[in-house]
Amino acid sequence: MIADPDEDDALSWAGETDPSHVAGPPAAEKPKPKTEVIVDAPAKPATSAIVLVSYGILAGAYLIYTIGWVVSVQRLNAAQATSSEVLNAIMFGLGEILAMASPAIWFGATFLLTRGRKPVARLLWILVGLIAVLPWPFVLGAWI
Repeated sequence: MIADPDEDDALSWAGETDPSHVAGPPAAEKPKPKTEVIVDAPAKPATSAIVLVSYGILAGAYLIYTIGWVVSVQRLNAAQATSSEVLNAIMFGLGEILAMASPAIWFGATFLLTRGRKPVARLLWILVGLIAVLPWPFVLGAWI
């Protein structure tokens, strides 16, 4: 049986039988590998998922500590009258700001100062910071 050319029209492009038809651009040549030796820096080992999750949980604890310091400072300001001396008031305000920022400062400094060390060392310093920057006025109920 002879195939009907009308049936095959759906499976072909118009002008496909044209002698000037070009199938497409010629395949690009693959670049040749360089023969020179390039000294690469050693690959940085990937941090494991457990360590990353631990960092996230501890960062959340530091965020809670920051909130605890903010609440403690607000309670302290409500309970204590401000000093009449300007220098004392400035230093007291600076101390409040540093107390509120201390968890973030410790967390950031730990990441900055433990670059290149094992993740265990970084986690230990972060755990030490959880004790060092604990908002004691919040924990003790702002008893003065």
